[in-house]
Amino acid sequence: GSFAAEITEFAIAAGHAVQGLIELMNPQRVGSTIHDLTVIGIDDLPEGGGRTVIAAGSNRLETWSRLAERGWLAAQIVHPAAIVGPSAEIGEGTIIAPGVVIGAQTRIGSSVLVGRGTLIGHHITIGDGATINPGANIGGNTTIGNQAAIGMGAVIVNGTTVGSRATVAAGAVVVRDVEPGERVQGVPARPYDHRKQSSEQVAP
Repeated sequence: GSFAAEITEFAIAAGHAVQGLIELMNPQRVGSTIHDLTVIGIDDLPEGGGRTVIAAGSNRLETWSRLAERGWLAAQIVHPAAIVGPSAEIGEGTIIAPGVVIGAQTRIGSSVLVGRGTLIGHHITIGDGATINPGANIGGNTTIGNQAAIGMGAVIVNGTTVGSRATVAAGAVVVRDVEPGERVQGVPARPYDHRKQSSEQVAP
């Protein structure tokens, strides 16, 4: 999709040679050319062919298991316009976009996507497969669980925990712990039922 163009440019800026795109969902794209790159299906990849990153989707960890079965390894993209503290650790398959600032003693897991302009403070742990959307501000001594999603411009205050697979809506301000799988929104952030909201939006 269109996000692949952005990640491709991030990868090139980070010094990688981009060979092609892997299609996970739409078989009609396989064999086409998108963003001047050949599109191949995940099941058509040769075994042990190289390194990849997974740019989008909520199931990146599951996709990685499929790639690992075929002997593919994870690449890491850290854009040169990002500022990463020398004591910070970044896992394999993780993408760090331009304008990101990562503080001291912070650990970012594998297959994490950190969007443009995100501020990540000191002594933070971000779990595998998490998505941190552009402009989020994560305070020090916080924990973001595996496959959690932090919305654009959200604020996570110091010392709080966002549980695994939890969702923080865009612009929310998290001032207390968010339970695993919980969805929160607003200022301050409170739980909400996204299914109820969806039905209300389509109600006559």
